[in-house]
Amino acid sequence: QAIADAGVGTLVVVPTIDLMNQWHATLTNAFGDQLPEGIGVLGGGSHDVTSITVTTYDSAYRYIDEYGDRFGLLVVDEVHHLPAPTYKQIPEMTIAPYRLGLTATYERADDKHEVLEELIGPVVYEEQVDDLAGEYLSEYETIHLSVELTSEERERYDEEYQLYRDYVDTHEFDIWKETGYQEFLRRTSYDSQGRRALIAKQRAERIARTAEKKLDTLDNLIKRHYDDRVIIFTANNDFAYEISQEFVVPCITHQTKTDERTEILDCFRDGTYSMLVTSQVLDEGIDVPAANVGVILSGSASKRQYAQRLGRILRPTDDREPARLYEIIAGDTKEDYVSQQRRQGVA
Repeated sequence: QAIADAGVGTLVVVPTIDLMNQWHATLTNAFGDQLPEGIGVLGGGSHDVTSITVTTYDSAYRYIDEYGDRFGLLVVDEVHHLPAPTYKQIPEMTIAPYRLGLTATYERADDKHEVLEELIGPVVYEEQVDDLAGEYLSEYETIHLSVELTSEERERYDEEYQLYRDYVDTHEFDIWKETGYQEFLRRTSYDSQGRRALIAKQRAERIARTAEKKLDTLDNLIKRHYDDRVIIFTANNDFAYEISQEFVVPCITHQTKTDERTEILDCFRDGTYSMLVTSQVLDEGIDVPAANVGVILSGSASKRQYAQRLGRILRPTDDREPARLYEIIAGDTKEDYVSQQRRQGVA
């Protein structure tokens, strides 16, 4: 509607090839019969620029000096990516007086979303998930489940995490702030004890992330929701593949080839597959068919990631049951803090 109202040449910038294809299909459906030259595509091997063109961030950055004077409206999808140093040049080198940024997760952990007012303009409209639930999004509930580490896991976790904490406390890093954590990482590059502390931290996180009782709880949830559409979210590929093999569930990661990913999502859409497991690749930028149950087995403290994963199960359906997002964490570990941080606010 904004494109129609503005009535000027429009450049739509998106983060991924998948989103570029989705936007191209939507715009072709809306404007195809009005544009003899069709909707342009810049990226993914195509270089066809027309009065309405869709491009990726990377291609826009590469060609904006050539095409920045061609468009009167700049539309930026997933606009929270725009403050990156290279991507900032896209709006800076565009003459477009009309600018529209779209995102469900506006705030960035590094506060760089504040520059978006200068690059795109002020926030002109926002809605909370709870205000949209019912009519535009599914009603939903979030269920927090905590499991205990086994005695062996607890012993190994405490040993590794204490080694990490001793090093951090000795050097007085404010580890909960980004600058403090960056200083810790810098020191690990030349301090052997720091390097050992980082490895200990990673080992402790893996113990909590892959806790044995998480899989027992997941087994119960899979049995309970055998008749639902379920997406299982993990923090990394290894754990996703482990779950895929253990429960015979199709898996999508960034290593999954496009054809295979398309086939899996098509089968998920038509009901051939009722469940799939993924790492972080489905968090945004891919059209995921409607699911009504999500299970978070591991993830970051990012509120954005949490909101994106919640969003995967909120498409309205004919089912009157509310969507459910389960979060399974290892109790009395760092995952307690991570969970609290990411659930502080929903976009």
